[in-house]
Amino acid sequence: MTAPRETSDELGALTIARFEAAQLEASRFTHEAHVYVAWLYLREYGAHEALARFDDALRRLVKALGVEAKYNAMITWLFMKLLAERVRAGETWTSFRARNTDLIDGRPRSLAP
Repeated sequence: MTAPRETSDELGALTIARFEAAQLEASRFTHEAHVYVAWLYLREYGAHEALARFDDALRRLVKALGVEAKYNAMITWLFMKLLAERVRAGETWTSFRARNTDLIDGRPRSLAP
């Protein structure tokens, strides 16, 4: 899957393929980049497969970058759950980001609607 057109150049360079191949620089893989790639997975695969694939790829990435201590399964799964609940079919990244600033700034609201 190619990156949506409305993303910044930096986010637009992120793809599922690059993420799964651990071809990302640690300094550029910000929290927003994590959320963006997770959003791409959810759009491409749906909740269950996206979670499994994203989690596996994230584990490979942190190992390749030598930052395994930064990985936290509970936080990964929680954010994927929150994202899955909020993703809307056909929605652009710009729209999703604007509606979910709490996920971007790392201070998510409750799981309950």
